[in-house]
Amino acid sequence: MDLAHFRDTIGRRWPIVLALTLLCGAFTGVLAERRPPVYRAETQMVVTFAAEKSAAPQPRPPADEAGRLMQRRVKTYATMMNTPRLTRPVIDSLGLPYTTDDLAGRVVASSTVDSLAIDVAVTDRSAGTAAAIAAALAAELQRIAERDLPPAGLGLKAQVEVVRAAAPPPRPEPVRWQWYAAGGALGGLAVGVGIALVLGYRRAGTPVSADVRTLWATVARRRPPAPAASDVVASDTAASEAVAPDTAAPDTATSDTATSDTATSDTATSGAVADDSAGVPGQSDGRVADASVKERQAS
Repeated sequence: MDLAHFRDTIGRRWPIVLALTLLCGAFTGVLAERRPPVYRAETQMVVTFAAEKSAAPQPRPPADEAGRLMQRRVKTYATMMNTPRLTRPVIDSLGLPYTTDDLAGRVVASSTVDSLAIDVAVTDRSAGTAAAIAAALAAELQRIAERDLPPAGLGLKAQVEVVRAAAPPPRPEPVRWQWYAAGGALGGLAVGVGIALVLGYRRAGTPVSADVRTLWATVARRRPPAPAASDVVASDTAASEAVAPDTAAPDTATSDTATSDTATSDTATSGAVADDSAGVPGQSDGRVADASVKERQAS
């Protein structure tokens, strides 16, 4: 389809495209605006490293190596926030009606580069529940850090401190219904353009089944034709004829040889008969060759 045909097809059916665009945009915007409110509670923790009082002094690694080991431990704690190791104890302690996967989808933890801080955000339909989950996650991470051994090669034990405690948010998260409406409008525009193109290609007064059959016939016509049965038989015959001369040549030569042997045998037989008839005494063919005999017979 060229650009002119595309423009004409859409131009003749612009009410359909416009109606679907407006309806889909309005529908998604209203759904986003009327969905239940969601509250977001945040907490921040800092991981510090210190030598154990009861442990013997150990050699310290270089500063760059020590910083890399600390960053690795902080990254491990951040990725642990929405794993069953933390979510399962929180669900049991708070009596939440969630599974570990459900709670993991409500928790977002992050740690910036070159920083020992961990930011945790929890979303829930209840402001108090969101704050309670965030506080329980921080407390569970502190208990895990107390039980963990120091990082290998560092000789310093990690400790987790809460620097900003979670509090119930005063208002729910703002809903960006404009973005939802824009996305719905784009989807409706795409659907409307597709319907307009389909209607533009249909023949007037024909059912949809006829158009489907026409499309199928066009696709089948573009496929390479399958070989016919007569072509297969002809190819097999040609192949057998190509092989036949090689197998028939010895038989022909044998037949010619047998014929020549038969002719030779007949010639030899006739010669032998002639020789036998010529060598029999007193046998004559009735013709007289001597002149005296002729005179005697005449008298």
